[in-house]
Amino acid sequence: MLDLSRIKVETAQEILRLLQTCSEIDLLFSELQECFQLISRQVPWIDPFMLTCEKTSQHIEFYYYDPETQSAEAIVLKQNSEFQFLFREEDHWNLNDEVRDNEEIAREILTWSALREPQTVREVMDLIKNGFWRFDCQQIPKLSGEPPVDLREVISWDDKCVLTGTTLQNMDVITREEWQRIVAREHWYDEEGS
Repeated sequence: MLDLSRIKVETAQEILRLLQTCSEIDLLFSELQECFQLISRQVPWIDPFMLTCEKTSQHIEFYYYDPETQSAEAIVLKQNSEFQFLFREEDHWNLNDEVRDNEEIAREILTWSALREPQTVREVMDLIKNGFWRFDCQQIPKLSGEPPVDLREVISWDDKCVLTGTTLQNMDVITREEWQRIVAREHWYDEEGS
């Protein structure tokens, strides 16, 4: 499987560098867009991240928003149902009106469900069904173990189970033993029907 940990570490280092060198929303926005586009190219099975600039006051309770110390615009990062916002406050960056340390921001900004490293095909199925990953049999990573005896309709596999299906609606996780029985029945049926 593709090493998501390595991609996240490298991206976090680049984001940290950007946070330390950029003090303008517009400049950071375009640089972050490039970072997240690179992630989308390296991890093609995830739904893309969307970055926009919006008014900071839309994301902070109005009685906490201070136009004197906080930037008028915030960078909003979205992926499926998750979002984060980043704005400038006095002389530092602020993520989600909670995180002000650049190193912590660089780590936190990459805590997306889509970038989790699943350990089982059940976790893969959840990522697909919840819309964080695309249903794409060719792109979805295979986790561990030997390939199953028959790869038709197999999306992914791990040591114990296979994720099967031809559409989002008929995806299912079944044990390798059950998959072998299904394949044997299909082969028997094909031989009997010939």
